[in-house]
Amino acid sequence: MSSMYYSVFRLTPSLIYTRGGSMNAKPAALPVAKPLQLATILLVEDDKSVRYVARTMLLQRGYTVLCAGDGDSALKIARRHHDHIDLLIADLVMPGMKGPQLAKRLRALQPDLQVLFMSGLMQEDIVPGTIPSEAGFLEKPFTPQALVAKVQEILAGSRQ
Repeated sequence: MSSMYYSVFRLTPSLIYTRGGSMNAKPAALPVAKPLQLATILLVEDDKSVRYVARTMLLQRGYTVLCAGDGDSALKIARRHHDHIDLLIADLVMPGMKGPQLAKRLRALQPDLQVLFMSGLMQEDIVPGTIPSEAGFLEKPFTPQALVAKVQEILAGSRQ
C-alpha cells in the first residue's frame, strides 16, 4: 500500500532571490502595477473563491474594492457609496439579478459608471446584445495581469 503526502507552503518576497544569490542577498523586486487613478471598484461575483481572488488582485494594485455576492447586495452598497464608484465588475450570470440588469440599475443611479463583465462563457457564445457595447468583457479564468490590464484600459477610457 502506498501513501501520498502533500506539502503546501507560501512564497514570500523575502524568500525569492535572484539567480546565484545567497541567503544574504536582497530579495528580487516584484513588479507592482500602479492604478491610473485612485479608483473605487464594486466587485460583484456569486462565487466566493473567484470574488476573493479578484479582490486580492485589485487590492494589491492599490484599488479600493467593495464586494458583493449578488445584485441586491451590490445595489445596497452602491446606494451607500453614491457617486464614489468608478467601475463595476460583475459576473455576467448570477442567481437572481444578472450582471447586465445590475449594470442598468446602477447606471440609473450613476450614469458615468464604467462596467466590466466577466464570465466563464466565451464571448462568442454569449447571445448578441446581452453585453452593452460600451462595457468591457473578461473571460474566466483570467490571470492577474489580464484583470489589471482590462481594469486599467476601462478606467483610462473613462478619463478621455
